[in-house]
Amino acid sequence: MIIGALIVSFIPSLLMFFFLKNNRKEDPEYRKDCTKLLSKGFLIAWLVFLFDLVVKILWGLTGLKDKFWIDRLFNCFVVNATVEEFSKFLVANKFIRKDMSKTSRLDIISFLTIAAIGFGLVEDLVYALGTNIGQIIVRGLLMGHVPYEMLMGMLYSKSIAEKKPSLKIWAFVIPILVHGSYNFLLTENLPDWASIVVVSEVIIEVIYMIYMIFFIKKKRNNPEFTRPILSEEI
Repeated sequence: MIIGALIVSFIPSLLMFFFLKNNRKEDPEYRKDCTKLLSKGFLIAWLVFLFDLVVKILWGLTGLKDKFWIDRLFNCFVVNATVEEFSKFLVANKFIRKDMSKTSRLDIISFLTIAAIGFGLVEDLVYALGTNIGQIIVRGLLMGHVPYEMLMGMLYSKSIAEKKPSLKIWAFVIPILVHGSYNFLLTENLPDWASIVVVSEVIIEVIYMIYMIFFIKKKRNNPEFTRPILSEEI
């Protein structure tokens, strides 16, 4: 039953992947890159593991590990959020920069989102070993990492297209803050309002993903989002 639930939980992520892969149906190279990037989920997970290990070792040397709330904040916003967002971007950026004569705003959004899907699927495999069927299904439906990378892709591509370098900073800061705050608010023994905020954040993220599906579908025929932009970055 666990295996069956896990397979079912993969369906939303795979549907999102094929939706993004079809942005350029006529471009076999793009479609091949999408598939390759999806398979890099294991690489992203490995990078997260290595970076987490280094960061935790350095954090242990500060002597602050025994201070519960400081340690919890650090783990949520740095060990979890910052490391994971950076790792996903690092792998996706290889594909974003692969052919600067072709990459568009829509491609940047898609590649970052696919990196999130790949990592999320690997993470779901790991979580399935120690959770129940209900949680497996919920994790699959929510696609927790996807809205963070969609937001990063929107801001990062906008910074390049509109030549606004400061937006690149926000492209990382905002997803990290949202991701970190979600993790932190799941801490035990927080006031009841924390649960309300978490649920509200999840609802907003789901609405945002639905909005982005329609947004991406609409922008497939918009030159502003389909023309190459990386060659204009400098």
